Amino acid sequence: MENRSTPLPRGTEAIVRLTTKLPNHLQVPDDDLVVPSSLARYGLSEVVNKLLGLEQPKPFDFLIDGEFLRTSVAQFLEARKLSSEKVLQLEYVLALSEPEQTQVDQTPDWIASVAALGMVPTAFFASAGYDGVLRVFEGTKSCFTAKLSDRPLTALATLPTERGSLLLVASKDGAARCCSVRHGGKDGVQMGRVATLRAPGALGVTATQAVAISEDGTLLASAGWDNEVLVWNADPALFADPDVSDAKATPGSKRKSAGVDVGDGKAPKFTLDGHSQVVSSLHFGSRARFPFTLLSASWDSSLRVWDTAAASCVCNWTVARAVTSFSTSPESSASPQFATSHEDGHISIWDVRAPPHATIQGAVSLDVTAGLPLSSAQVPHRRMASQVAWCPLDVTRLASVGHDGFLNILDPRSPKMPLQSLKLGAKGGVNPTKLLCCNWLSRDELALGGSDGKVVRVAIGVPGRPEA
Repeated sequence: MENRSTPLPRGTEAIVRLTTKLPNHLQVPDDDLVVPSSLARYGLSEVVNKLLGLEQPKPFDFLIDGEFLRTSVAQFLEARKLSSEKVLQLEYVLALSEPEQTQVDQTPDWIASVAALGMVPTAFFASAGYDGVLRVFEGTKSCFTAKLSDRPLTALATLPTERGSLLLVASKDGAARCCSVRHGGKDGVQMGRVATLRAPGALGVTATQAVAISEDGTLLASAGWDNEVLVWNADPALFADPDVSDAKATPGSKRKSAGVDVGDGKAPKFTLDGHSQVVSSLHFGSRARFPFTLLSASWDSSLRVWDTAAASCVCNWTVARAVTSFSTSPESSASPQFATSHEDGHISIWDVRAPPHATIQGAVSLDVTAGLPLSSAQVPHRRMASQVAWCPLDVTRLASVGHDGFLNILDPRSPKMPLQSLKLGAKGGVNPTKLLCCNWLSRDELALGGSDGKVVRVAIGVPGRPEA
C-alpha cells in the first residue's frame, strides 16, 4: 500500500479512495491509496484495519457504484472495462456475520405472519398460523398458544402498551380478532378475552388478509378479498384487560379460543372503497411523519393513502406490479421512503415527495400533490416475494422473504444486489419451502415462518459492533 506518487504498473495495482459514514474512530484519512488489484473484500478489510490500528480487527464490507464488492478489484475493473488508473471510491461499512438460524417451533400448518411484541428490541414475538392458532414466544421458547379460529389466520398486527401489547389478527373467516396480551412479568404471558370484529353479513363471505392498529390504539383497520378497507373504533371493551379472564399461561400452555361477541356484526366506523383487487397490506401513518392517514397496498398494483378524518382517498399511486406487502422506513431516516414486495420477486424502494404538514412540524402532508418516484428496484427472489420489512432501528437494513425459500438482507445503498442471502427450509427440488413472513426483533435478529410450519429466528449480527 503506497500513496499515489508511486509509479503505477498497469493492471497490477489500483487506486482507491476509502470513505465511510461510520463513527469518527472508524474513519481513515481521505487519501488516494495504491493497493494490489488482486485484493477483494477480505484484503481491503485488512487494509482498513491496518490504517485504523485496531487492537481487535473488524470485518468490513465495501460499496462501489451502488453494489457490494463481491469480486477482486481487478475483476470489477475488467467487468466494467475501466482503467486501473481510475480512482475507485469505496465506501466501507461494518460487515454482517454469517447468519445463524434457530428453530423455535414446529407447527402443523403454514405460518402466515410474525410480529414483535413490545418495543424493538424485544425477546417476545407472536405468530399466526393456518391452523387458526396464535402462538407467543420468548426467545427460543414457546410461552403460550390460543386457538382463535377454525379457519386459517392470515395476518397479525401488534401495538406496544405499558404492560404488554395489543394484538389484531386477520382470518379467512372474514373476521378480525383483537385482544390484549401481557408479557414479561412474573406471571408469564396473560391474554384477555378475544373480541371479534366482523361487518354485518360478512360471516365467511370473504377472507380478511390485512390488519393494522393506529399508534395511539384508537383505530383498527382490516381488509381483504372484498377489496374494501374497514376502519373501526377501538372501544375499550375490544381490548379487555387480561385480569378479566383466566388466561394466565405457563411455558408451553395452551388455551382454547375465548371469543366474545363484542363488535361482532357491528358496523365499522367507515368503509373505504377504491381498490379493485385484494388488499394485501395496511399501515397507519405515525403522527410524527404521516398524521391522520392509513396506507394500503393491493394486488391491483397500487398504494393508496386514506385521510382517516375525512374517510377519503388522498393519494393513489400506481406501482406497476401487484403488491404483496409494503413497509415504511424508520422514523430516524432523513426522508421517508416505502419498500414494496411484488408477485414477480421484485423489491422496490420509493421516495415520498410531499409538502410539509401545515400544523405538525417535521411531518409531511400526503395529498394529491404528493409524488412517489421509484428510487431503486431489484429482483432478489426467483418466485413471489411474500414480504419486505424495514428494520425499525436501522435505515440501511431491510429483509425480504419469498416463495423461493430465501431470506434476503437488503441495503438501500446497494440497489443492485442483496447484502446477504440465506436459503431456509427444504434444499433443492422443484417445491422449496415457501417463506411467507418476516419481522425484526432487534437490529440484528429476525423471526420468520413459512409453508413448512417452522418458526425460525435468524441472527445476522455484526461482530464487535461499536456503540452508535
